[in-house]
Amino acid sequence: MTDHMTTERLTLRHPRMQDAATIAALVGDLEVSRWLTRVPHPYTLQDAQDFVGRVAVGGSNTFVICVGDQVVGCIGTQAQLGYWLGQNHWGRGYASEAARAMVARHFGLGHSELDSGHFAENVASRRVLEKLGFVRTSQEQAKCPATGDRHVLQRMVLTQDMWEAQT
Repeated sequence: MTDHMTTERLTLRHPRMQDAATIAALVGDLEVSRWLTRVPHPYTLQDAQDFVGRVAVGGSNTFVICVGDQVVGCIGTQAQLGYWLGQNHWGRGYASEAARAMVARHFGLGHSELDSGHFAENVASRRVLEKLGFVRTSQEQAKCPATGDRHVLQRMVLTQDMWEAQT
């Protein structure tokens, strides 16, 4: 499988160590990290370097989202579809565009379903997942590492059959 993908406006490629400072700055913004289930705050350069080091090993399915040469976010399908964009890049459709490419890649690798989720208050993320065809499955309580707050985490699923029916 290729180490990068292109869409109409984006390039998705594996993170490189030289991306760590940008990743740290973007996801280190509390307005970004407060919506995520795995990212602490503050998020340091060392955290970003550790992240890049982990996902660079063993054919990871984690990518940075780039507009031109500029890293604007991150997306992956490890155990589930997860993504984030730097706050300055919200509202431009980049998350939907990148997620569509990742879902196509996921099912192209022969998987039959894909899980994801969002904090119930995160309407923008819910819209991204619904546009892709994800449906709600369950809810649970989850702690946000960035704020320490507990939120309702809405779990969602997309099957290959559901994906193919809409594409």
